[in-house]
Amino acid sequence: MCALLSGSSCAPSTETPKSAGTLADSFNTERAWKDLEHLVAMGPRQAGTAGAEKARVFMEAQLTAAGLKPVREAFQQQTPAGPLDFANVYADLAPRDKAATAPWILFCAHYDTKRLPGTFVGANDGGSGTAVLLELARALAAAGPREFGYRFLFLDGEESVNLEWVDPDNRYGSRHHAAKLKNSGQAAKFRACVLLDMVGDKNLNIEQEGFSDPRLHAVFAEAARELKLDQYVSAKRGAEIIDDHLIFMAAGIRSVDLIDFDYGPGNSYWHTLNDKLEHCSAQSLGIVGRVVLAAVPSLEARLALR
Repeated sequence: MCALLSGSSCAPSTETPKSAGTLADSFNTERAWKDLEHLVAMGPRQAGTAGAEKARVFMEAQLTAAGLKPVREAFQQQTPAGPLDFANVYADLAPRDKAATAPWILFCAHYDTKRLPGTFVGANDGGSGTAVLLELARALAAAGPREFGYRFLFLDGEESVNLEWVDPDNRYGSRHHAAKLKNSGQAAKFRACVLLDMVGDKNLNIEQEGFSDPRLHAVFAEAARELKLDQYVSAKRGAEIIDDHLIFMAAGIRSVDLIDFDYGPGNSYWHTLNDKLEHCSAQSLGIVGRVVLAAVPSLEARLALR
C-alpha cells in the first residue's frame, strides 16, 4: 500500500435495480471474511510470484461463479529487481443501455503484497480491499444491470519492489491499466474511480483522503450517516495518501480513495509482519461493503449530472 505525505458481465437481467437499503443489505460479510481468510492462507502475494498467481486464479474463479467474465491483463515491466511479470484482473458488469456512450464507474483494489523479509501476508494491506471488492462484484452482479456500467479491477504491483516508495517503482498495475484506458479513448466513459485500500482494520476509521474528490467522498460519508455508521466512515478531512487513485486522476477520471491509514498503535502494523488476520475484522469489511453499496444510487445520480 501507498505512501503518506507528511502533514496532511453478468447476463442481462429484467429485475428492477435494488434500492440503496436493499443493496447495502445484500453485502455478505461472512463471505467477504472467508475470502480474506483464503487470501491470507495463500501467504505472500508479491508481484511476479506463485503467490500472486494463486490469488489471480482464486479471484477469477469467484468472479466467474458470480456470472461475470474475468479478464486477465498481463504485462511485463522493468523494475529494480529486473523485469517482472504482472497481471491485473478485471470483470465488467455492463449497463442496461449498452451504447458506447453509457457511463461507467471503476471499483478497484490491489491484491499484491509488499516484498518484506519473512512471511508478510498483507491481511489489511492488499487482502481487505480485495475481499470487499469481490463481494461488491457479487452483490452488484446479482442485483442486475444498472444505468451505469461497473468495472471491478484487481490491481497487481501497487507495492514498490524496493523497500522505499520512489516513483516509478510502485503502482505498476494502475499505471498500465490507466494508460490503456487513456490510449484507447475509454477513459472518458469512466465517470469515477473508487479505490478500496486498507479497509479491514479492527479499529476502522475512514476519513476523506486529502487528494480525493471531496464530492465523491461526501456521497460515501452521507451513506454511512444514513446507515448510522458515520463513526467509521466520516466526512472529516484526513491525510494525503499517494495511492492508485492518483494514477486514474491523472488520466482524467474523478477518484476517491476509501482508506484507513492508521493501522495499529501509531500505524505500527503497516508494512510489518503484524499485518495479519487477527488485527482485521469481519465487521470492518461489512461496514465498508454496506456503505459502498448504499452509496451506489446517490453516486450514480450525482455523476449523471456531470
